[in-house]
Amino acid sequence: MKKIKAIISKIPLSIIYSIPPIVVFFIVLLAYWPGILVSDSLVQWNQVQTGIFDNWHPFYNTYYIYILTRIWNNPGFVLFIQILIVSFSIGLFFSKITKYYKVNKVYLFISSTVISLIPINYNFAITLLKDTLYSALIIYFMSLILDMICNKSFFEKKKNYIYIGFLSLITMLTRHNGILLIAVLAIVLIISFRKEKKLWLPFAFSIILYLIMTSSTFFSIIKVSEANYSNKYAPISHLMADFLNSDIEFTEEELKKLGEYTDIKQLKESYNPYNMDYSINSQKVDALKENGKEYLNFGMKKIFENLGLTIKHYAKLLSFLYSPIPFYNSFTVGMFIETDLWVYEDVYPNLAENSKIPQLLPTLKTVQSSYQSGNLGIVTMRPSIYIYMSIIFCIILLKIYKNKKLFLLCLPALCNIISLMPAMPVAMTRYVYSAFLTFYLLVAFMLYVGYKKIVEERRKNEKK
Repeated sequence: MKKIKAIISKIPLSIIYSIPPIVVFFIVLLAYWPGILVSDSLVQWNQVQTGIFDNWHPFYNTYYIYILTRIWNNPGFVLFIQILIVSFSIGLFFSKITKYYKVNKVYLFISSTVISLIPINYNFAITLLKDTLYSALIIYFMSLILDMICNKSFFEKKKNYIYIGFLSLITMLTRHNGILLIAVLAIVLIISFRKEKKLWLPFAFSIILYLIMTSSTFFSIIKVSEANYSNKYAPISHLMADFLNSDIEFTEEELKKLGEYTDIKQLKESYNPYNMDYSINSQKVDALKENGKEYLNFGMKKIFENLGLTIKHYAKLLSFLYSPIPFYNSFTVGMFIETDLWVYEDVYPNLAENSKIPQLLPTLKTVQSSYQSGNLGIVTMRPSIYIYMSIIFCIILLKIYKNKKLFLLCLPALCNIISLMPAMPVAMTRYVYSAFLTFYLLVAFMLYVGYKKIVEERRKNEKK
């Protein structure tokens, strides 16, 4: 027994806390083997298999998948690596609060287990999406910020600056809005730690490197194509569809111009304010490829002529991020997690459903469906609820420990939401999955220290 305890004591806490999610997520992966793939997953998977890449979905994220498939060409293996990355992000944060705030180890191990059993967490862990990886990177930033706050010698070590730069670069390369997230995050952290004169360096270096690595010149050298033209102009088409279904008037000349790039009848009739796919399908790809700039100029002119309606339109879409209560019909699209395998065995045989634990699959699907259905679904899947609660938890923590910088723990997830506002025409839960993860980690932290504080106060009162 002593030998076992000695061996366990040598294992880093970050790994020990990672064990429950690794086990739970892997069991779910086996049930859903080779994992859940959605339409975006298939686009990236197709690029990986053909070796023909574009940058609509971030090229570097697709290439990361490509590298892993050189080891084993199966999405199940890629998802296993994703499980390790997500699980370790949870374990690392818990190890930090054990180190700095003496949070009970058994309590955190149990908390890690509970978090891994929440449907949204095990579902995203086994879904091949850049958003899951991106959210895990945001959680790594939480641990990094905790080090900045609590480790007095943190800024004295060069390796920490290198880590800041590396994590920033990887985050930016994983999702297109990453550049905005890092820019806002960098500004706030540089101001918050203004005594650290070198803190701007890793952020500046990583942003410059990102701009070089994603430039048209660099992509042309490594033979990566531009983004899909249908998707590139989708926000413009989506707004035009909104205008067509509003009281906005189009001149004959404007309708003629719009008709050159879209099927106007389809664009108008299939319009759904909360689903841009219908607007994408109404576009004329060849025309956009040939003269997309003209369409962009036409659209921007019309938008600025009707700026009030445009703002109203975006406020509706962004309600997903700021409103705990969904607007009419706004919670029906983009909000939910997948509960079924997407089978593409006619194209890729290794993507066929091949559950290793078929008896578990019906139960998982039932639980996931119940978790996100009806009024319960509004509570469990509405990201604004989770980010507001995270902010409240950070305020409680800074009050308990009398350290204003603890508010920065919710900053990475908050910056992600801010970065999505100018860039996101349609809301989806997966874009802001980091808000959910942040909440679950902070609630575990806050409940323990809050309980501890209450017990301490009671003991003080008893002594009096």
